[in-house]
Amino acid sequence: MSKSNIINLKELDNKHKNLIKLLKLKLKFFRKPLFAHDYDNPSYFASYSNGTGLHFIKKKLDCKINNLLFIVDTLKDLFNSLTYNDIKILNYKKKINAKKIILTWASEKNFNKNGSLEDKFLNINSRKLKNIQWFVSYNEKKLPKKIDKNIIIIQTLSKKKINFLLLFKIIASNLKYLFISPQYFLFSISSHNFLANKMLETLKEIIKSPVKICLFIYEAQPFQNKIIKHLKKINIKSLGYIHSPPLALPTNLIKKKYSPMKIFVNGKDQKKCFIKLGWKKKEIAVIPSTRFLKTKKNFSNQIFLPITIKSSAEILKNLEFLIINFKLNINQFTTRNHPAALNSRTLNKLIIEINVLKKKYYNLKNNLNFKDYSIFIGASGAIIEALERNCKVIQITEIPILDFYSKYFWNNIESKRINNNIFTYSILKQGNLINFGNKPSNLDMFFGNDII
Repeated sequence: MSKSNIINLKELDNKHKNLIKLLKLKLKFFRKPLFAHDYDNPSYFASYSNGTGLHFIKKKLDCKINNLLFIVDTLKDLFNSLTYNDIKILNYKKKINAKKIILTWASEKNFNKNGSLEDKFLNINSRKLKNIQWFVSYNEKKLPKKIDKNIIIIQTLSKKKINFLLLFKIIASNLKYLFISPQYFLFSISSHNFLANKMLETLKEIIKSPVKICLFIYEAQPFQNKIIKHLKKINIKSLGYIHSPPLALPTNLIKKKYSPMKIFVNGKDQKKCFIKLGWKKKEIAVIPSTRFLKTKKNFSNQIFLPITIKSSAEILKNLEFLIINFKLNINQFTTRNHPAALNSRTLNKLIIEINVLKKKYYNLKNNLNFKDYSIFIGASGAIIEALERNCKVIQITEIPILDFYSKYFWNNIESKRINNNIFTYSILKQGNLINFGNKPSNLDMFFGNDII
């Protein structure tokens, strides 16, 4: 690739660095006595989730802001709180005797016919850990036919009912924050914070002595930090496991007042990143991944689509740019829709449009320089897994400053910029971003050797 096409990326690196400084200051402000009821728990600065946090991030990174769309999204999110108003606890009959608990996510497909859980994050069957009590956040209506005794289901999804009185109460109870910090007010009336309050209300009478340790499959969601705050009050230790591959912009994982006492990551570079996010070295443990294993998995010659897109026209324009300027024969690539977007009309239409583009350039000779490459549209942690599995990556971004893997966070990634929306990545040293694990998983890494 021509050097003339490579733009200096230091500006993007510095923007990420400055953003983290600003977010740390914002969280520090939320820890003032003015917010003593919850401190920074309601805040959720996730770069991949629409809401107040992403709006702030975009503003600080000088992205284009659609204020009307933000208002609409905020109202939709407030209304979504009604979905969580009727949380149910299933399969809880008596006092918990286990000293250790795991709080994870699952759906019906993760349960076996015998009632055991195949945890996809820890890659282990719940029956292998007889002395562990499992709490499963479950966001589906259809329940498993059978559930083991050591599994408690927290069914968060309920039928959304129009309840204007509840919406009024949510706003009224947090109205005082509007005059202190409008941003904190918006975090407080979000569905994330409403879920956090409902989860704590549901679980605080269940999680108590003799429980000593709780392991979270951690994403820094407000409900997790809210529960951690409660656990600290009753002297239960909290551990957090980062199950997902490294994100381009991991702003949601900045250390909060009530973050886990210890966090487990899957690579040396992840540890370096978490230190930049405000965690102390002694709070971070590096372990092999329990989710991503040493198995053969092919990423080459595939186009990976995200859950959502903003403009199929821009994506197709950038694909055609690669075809014309770099002789990239996309006929050699299979297009893969995101598992969570199989029924998306927009994504399925894009697949058809990519196939049209393939036919248009059917006779193009394959450029051997793109052997063992994959193409990712938008932000995706799977980019890192692909790199760790010896595949080079082309990324077509819709918002480059949000999707780009900068040197500030990930200095083990070699990146080049092809145009304003296209990057290529390769990896300098294998195993530092994700250290693939073995199956069966060894959960001694979290709790010690007395759990099985």
